Amino acid sequence: MSAISHELALQAGIRRQMDAIVRAANADAALLEGAGLEKNQIRNVLNVAEESHSLAVVTNFIRYQMGRSGTGPAWRHNGFGLRVVEQIESLMGVVQRRAEQVLAELPDLPEGAEEQVRYELMRYYLGYLNRAFVYGNSGLKDAWGNLRQASQEA
Repeated sequence: MSAISHELALQAGIRRQMDAIVRAANADAALLEGAGLEKNQIRNVLNVAEESHSLAVVTNFIRYQMGRSGTGPAWRHNGFGLRVVEQIESLMGVVQRRAEQVLAELPDLPEGAEEQVRYELMRYYLGYLNRAFVYGNSGLKDAWGNLRQASQEA
């Protein structure tokens, strides 16, 4: 399989995981109801992901945010920060589970493909988490409830 064919197959595999990624992001964003998290905080995590291309750097930044005196309480609200770290790092987290699904579908992957899949899925998860948070925090009637409902729909 050519490099272009591998890349197209990887991207198609990643796209097939989007519903699960969006549902997880909606459920996790709903944990922030009443947290008082500033609207740019999740965007900052997404920026770190874009700059670093590293799951470890991103989860380190989230732990840093959780430990800060100003932003820490909002990140720790309802276990939100730990949940996001778990979604990225844990074998049971949405990023790792969905990456394994993509990788299982594709034989003979080129070197670096596994890291690429995990990074792309993390980036999508954080992007959808940011979108869900902006919606939930919008002040629209029952936005947080709508997020929780959307996290459970197929």
